[in-house]
Amino acid sequence: MKSKSLLIGIVSASLLTALSFSGCSRQTPPQAPGSSSAISAQAQIPAEKMSTMKFYKASEDGLKIVPVEMKVKAADKTARNALEEMLRADRHSKYPVFPTDLTLKSISIKDETAYANFNKSLNLIKGATAESLFIAAVVDTLTEFPNIREVQITADGQPPKFQMDMTRNFKRDESYIKLEKK
Repeated sequence: MKSKSLLIGIVSASLLTALSFSGCSRQTPPQAPGSSSAISAQAQIPAEKMSTMKFYKASEDGLKIVPVEMKVKAADKTARNALEEMLRADRHSKYPVFPTDLTLKSISIKDETAYANFNKSLNLIKGATAESLFIAAVVDTLTEFPNIREVQITADGQPPKFQMDMTRNFKRDESYIKLEKK
């Protein structure tokens, strides 16, 4: 009798140990998609926050720049995305101002200055008006971000071959923005 109780005790202890190591726990059965438990679980997932991103493009007459606002996921509201949307909008305009193969190679921000490096196609922009529109669109697009006050523009890491001094940093200049008539 003593050996039988000892055997039962050992088997019981072994079973309890095995169950605790196997991770057995009480699990709730999966919920049907329309059930109230499934709906409350979905309500706890945060919605993707949306934000408004603003960039500038050349006006239809090619003499000024106009603001364009678009809704994006908050995480996608970046200086890079704003410049890429600016270039994309120019390509889709009736009269594009910038070279079609112009791309943004890199952008970095340090001490409230954005360093925007484009490919060598930037050097194909010719004429004071086109150059000024490009500078205004880039600078005003980037200074929409609160952490950017000045912009330096380069083509393959070098100052672009524009008529004006491109070795300096540019600050926001709203004189090129075409105001809408109300």
